[in-house]
Amino acid sequence: MSRPSGILLAGGASRRFGRPKLVEPLEGEPLFHRPLRALLGSCDVVVVVLAPDAPEPPLPEGSDRVSFARDQVAYEGPLAGTRAGLEHVRADYAVVIAADMPGVSAGLVSLMAERAASTRRKATVLRDADGPRPLPAILMVAPALALARTLLDSGERRLRALIEGLVPDGLPEAVWAEVDPRGAWRDDVDVPGDLSKRTI
Repeated sequence: MSRPSGILLAGGASRRFGRPKLVEPLEGEPLFHRPLRALLGSCDVVVVVLAPDAPEPPLPEGSDRVSFARDQVAYEGPLAGTRAGLEHVRADYAVVIAADMPGVSAGLVSLMAERAASTRRKATVLRDADGPRPLPAILMVAPALALARTLLDSGERRLRALIEGLVPDGLPEAVWAEVDPRGAWRDDVDVPGDLSKRTI
């Protein structure tokens, strides 16, 4: 398949963090730049999904393939953000990651995309000892968008409901550890102390 589109979920309220998390400095640059670069290195275009009234954050150099989309309602959660992103992409597949996941690499996304191309499954995620994780995910856009709309109309707000409904292929650790031995993709930033715990 051709390269997937990228969706970066950046519409959260940062309640646990206590201040805007998106632009919190990490090694000299805004936190969201790291996952954004992973998408730029592995996707054709990237859509950054923001809250309805949030200012557009500063982009790194080389972001000419990045555009912004808006959640319909503020802080409805990652399922609503994924729906907004899926509505703005044109590729058959899309990669979805969160803006607070600085450990996701372009190599890992490419590995997942290659697996999705070979299996033609509606969703591809990563699996560890705790089972399949909802993010990062490669989604087949048409069925994922249809199901996301149905779930949101029913009152569902969990991204996991979308992933489970698409019956995902889960890449085991033996596969993803080839490009991410430490499992850095599992790093996320919920509170300020999470930044100091990072080892990559």
